[in-house]
Amino acid sequence: MPTSLKQDRITGVIYKHPFVITALLVLVVLITTGMQLGSKPATCAIMVLGYVLITGYGFFIRNKKQLTHEALIVLIFALGFMLKLGYVLYSDILTRQNDVAVFEEGNYNFFHSGYILYVRDNFALPQSDVREMGQFYHPPFHYFASAVFLKVYEIFLPKGTHNYEGLQALSLLWSQFAVVMIYKNLKLLGISKESCPTAAAVISAFPTFTILAGSVNNDILSILLFFTAFYFGLKWFKEGKWKDIIFSALATGFGMMTKLSVGLIAFPLGFLFIVKLIKDLKVRKEGGKTFLNLAVFGLISAPLGLWYQIRNYLMYKVPLSYVLRSDNYYQDISRFTPVQRLFGFYGFPIEDYYINLGSDGEQDYNIFITEVKTLLFGEDNYRDDFTMSMAGYALLITLLIMILIAAAGFVVTVIKAKKSEDLWGDISMILLAVTQVGSIITFSLKYPHICSMNFRYSTPLILCGILFYTKISDIKLKGANKDLVTKITRTVAVAFMVFAIVFYTILWTYVKGEVAVVDVTW
Repeated sequence: MPTSLKQDRITGVIYKHPFVITALLVLVVLITTGMQLGSKPATCAIMVLGYVLITGYGFFIRNKKQLTHEALIVLIFALGFMLKLGYVLYSDILTRQNDVAVFEEGNYNFFHSGYILYVRDNFALPQSDVREMGQFYHPPFHYFASAVFLKVYEIFLPKGTHNYEGLQALSLLWSQFAVVMIYKNLKLLGISKESCPTAAAVISAFPTFTILAGSVNNDILSILLFFTAFYFGLKWFKEGKWKDIIFSALATGFGMMTKLSVGLIAFPLGFLFIVKLIKDLKVRKEGGKTFLNLAVFGLISAPLGLWYQIRNYLMYKVPLSYVLRSDNYYQDISRFTPVQRLFGFYGFPIEDYYINLGSDGEQDYNIFITEVKTLLFGEDNYRDDFTMSMAGYALLITLLIMILIAAAGFVVTVIKAKKSEDLWGDISMILLAVTQVGSIITFSLKYPHICSMNFRYSTPLILCGILFYTKISDIKLKGANKDLVTKITRTVAVAFMVFAIVFYTILWTYVKGEVAVVDVTW
């Protein structure tokens, strides 16, 4: 795209201030809708109108020769935001949630809803052994943030009334912030300008972020903080500024105070820190400063990230790595061997591409197959609707093509690592991929339940996956078809975005049929 194009003012402002603009838009939606529209057809109409206006505006500024690279990226992310917004407006906080249960005043159940209400009403931590309190074993940052939000929000509601749907405003905000942070990470990792629209298309419509935009548990905030911590850590690696290492430490600490699994960032980020320390130790003054930076990082992140686990250990002897086990016998897959869990194949993707949670007599047990299914559709299935099934199948096939391309990109990255201009960043992404996959396998085998294989536990893979995808996209052939690979990968990415938008736009039409619960026979 020619660099001489004049920047459109509106998209220019949004490109420079994505977080502020997103926050303002979410605030407007919260005030006008309470994050829930009573009419699902009206929601769908708003979504389609939004898509038309965004696309139409793109053609408008293109005709005015103002469709710059930055404007194109803004329009792509605007379409993704519209998708998330519509999903939130037609999905209530009882739909497609994970361990949330029902919000009921005075009912401090042992799910995420009870945890949020307990903190809102008491502004204190439970004085009991968290092993006996379900989801209360999670660190409290998400719940305090949600509690403060409800307290402030309820000031503006009629006295004695509550609107728990409003919590989706936070989830929507965190979700859109997270996709922007992934894009900023990719830019910092050195993806080519030509690949930026391809990456933006995949990120903006990624189904995981659409589902999590409506989820009121602690997943999406922890994901946002993971990507934020890595971004500022990588920025510090490149520039060595104090503010970046402090921001990275704060994001890491608060991330682990949201979900302890954010601590896995220690592998890719710790690698970069060690590399920088070794490089800077060659210069005495720089080495001392770098060591001090890293000491400050540890002094900030460790207490923030671990105090809740240490508190529970000291007070109730709760193991630091304690995780609540599922007691749902339908989901128990402990009878399958590790070989079956890793390599067992059962009719995927042709015959069955929605998750089997056991209650219908079938179970998913292969870790990677289940990861793919939940990446696209969460823990729901739409087998009894032909339209949803066909749209889902198109989305699935496109994703599988992208996974194969990204896997090839991983191989290319490993082979060409020494010749890469962004050597250390590439290696950190290889480490991120390896440690995340290792974590998925370890966690799934240690806790042999279907829900343990949900992709929401593996979301950091998106960052390295898209980076590897662009490594293939940037390959140039010889002769007249030198851009053929770029065009193919871009087309696949756009198809993925279109199918994701179609699937999650028409989802409002889906009415789940009655599920016949089957007795366990295994």
